[in-house]
Amino acid sequence: MEENKESMFLSAPVPGMSLTSEPGSVPWEQPPQYVTLDDVASFYMEKLQNPESIYELMNLVSSGLPIITIVNTLTKTSIMKGYHTVETAFLVTPIIVEIVKTLAELNDVEYVVTAEEVARKNTVSPSIIMELMKEAKQSVVENPEAKVARKGLMARGE
Repeated sequence: MEENKESMFLSAPVPGMSLTSEPGSVPWEQPPQYVTLDDVASFYMEKLQNPESIYELMNLVSSGLPIITIVNTLTKTSIMKGYHTVETAFLVTPIIVEIVKTLAELNDVEYVVTAEEVARKNTVSPSIIMELMKEAKQSVVENPEAKVARKGLMARGE
């Protein structure tokens, strides 16, 4: 076990190692493969027409992951691979979101677009909480003699 830790430590990159590579040797330091918005949109349209891609995409959407998170991951990965620039990613994002929404609707998959929608779905309205508190107070006022049965390890018998 100790040998594995040492070999992992010794095989780790040296600080500053990334600065010693040849300039332009990574994909994002090269000119992008697709330059215009039309080319980038066509790239994603072609990519999302694959039945396997649609299946995987619908699995992600049906799991409750926001569409914008999926699209941002897709575009950032494509930027790192040198397919397009950050600027065209910002411009193409609404187009891809609409494509994914349409695919979800065609496949009868429920979706959420943003993380805020997920947060809104998972919170309880303050008016509902107030109504429940009023009902609880009313039941205590109506039955003041009702005793709550004590339960648990430290409860005393009556």
